[in-house]
Amino acid sequence: MLIQCPNCDTKYNLDEAVLGPDGSKVRCIRCGHVFFVAPSGEVSALAPEPPREHDLDQDFGTDFDWLDDEAPGKAGDKEDPSSPDKGGERSKASSEREISLEIQASEEPRNKIMTYVVLGLVALTLALALVLYGQQAMDSVSSWFGSPDTTEAEEQRFLGPDEVQLISLQNVRQYFVSNEKIGQLFVIEGKARNDFPMPMELFRIEASLFDGDGQVVESRDFLAGNTVSLFQLQIMTEQELEAALSARVGILTNNTNVRPGMDVQFMVVFPNPPEIVQEYGLRVIGAQHPPG
Repeated sequence: MLIQCPNCDTKYNLDEAVLGPDGSKVRCIRCGHVFFVAPSGEVSALAPEPPREHDLDQDFGTDFDWLDDEAPGKAGDKEDPSSPDKGGERSKASSEREISLEIQASEEPRNKIMTYVVLGLVALTLALALVLYGQQAMDSVSSWFGSPDTTEAEEQRFLGPDEVQLISLQNVRQYFVSNEKIGQLFVIEGKARNDFPMPMELFRIEASLFDGDGQVVESRDFLAGNTVSLFQLQIMTEQELEAALSARVGILTNNTNVRPGMDVQFMVVFPNPPEIVQEYGLRVIGAQHPPG
């Protein structure tokens, strides 16, 4: 039989065999409230006589505590021990009182206060998250969808090949290096100087190899800021050289916020260039204004 405490809504599975013919009073183990349970399972606040009161214990193996004045062994028992009928009833009650009954809660109590506390904590956490990360989230959303103002500002920051004449290439030289793993390397290195009246950054350079007819045989574009030593040129693999010359650390360290008159080193490597190569060319193809 499923019963429910009318005070705290805790539910119990109660064995009907423990109830008297007219029902019994039971006490909720959660809140201590006493209520009446009829044999039909109906719960009411008032208990008819003679009620028997039991403690509802949700722990396994806990006995009911018979609290009625009729229960034998209680203080104030006024039954006549010489009465055969009452003696029989006493024996029956005593026998029932000694039986261990397992009462299992079929459902945890619905504690409204705890529910409100949990919901309040969740709302507070969400509010703090919005305060701390709201601006970052808005920036991310703006970057996804874009806005006319943002797009226009980004376009103003970047300069194309026709706008970077004031970034000049200095101390340019080229040479061959014999690499034990790759073969012959054609190396071009130098410096890119900022002749703009304001800081610039992320200088991008294009290097091309030409044949005798002036046709492009091979071309590479790269960001300035990285170089390697002669020893590294002699022993590194092609993949290691590419990783070293495109390392973000060197670019962010040397090729950002370059003040007027300052320069940035660069290096580009062509492994095993074709024999038809007769000359090379370099040009700056991009740069940008620092943010802010």
